[in-house]
Amino acid sequence: MKSLFVFAVLISLVSPNISANNLRSLENLERERAALLNIQLDPSLDLHQRQQKSQNIYRRLVDMERMVLRDDRVTSSSSQLAQNAFNRYELTFLVHSSAEKKLPPMSHWLSELDLTSQSILSAKAGHR
Repeated sequence: MKSLFVFAVLISLVSPNISANNLRSLENLERERAALLNIQLDPSLDLHQRQQKSQNIYRRLVDMERMVLRDDRVTSSSSQLAQNAFNRYELTFLVHSSAEKKLPPMSHWLSELDLTSQSILSAKAGHR
């Protein structure tokens, strides 16, 4: 009886690790990249505030992108999230791919989405 109780306790301690999300680092990377884009597009920030906040996020993104690229659980995952991330490398690993192309991350992001200054300036705000 006592050994059954000890076994149950050990299983309960190990089971959260077994069911842990293997793609948590990729999900965190996605959230951080979204935060960067949100800051870049925030009209309430002036240039200095935007640069300061962006620099902090750039540093975190560099580390997070490295962690995801080195995480065997992510690279070997067959989940749709992981497949999409690596199929869209240029957008997922924004800071690294922008550095490879020697562009600022925001310029790189816009070019990957085929958004030009001309198309942005000719766009009209409105509800759909």
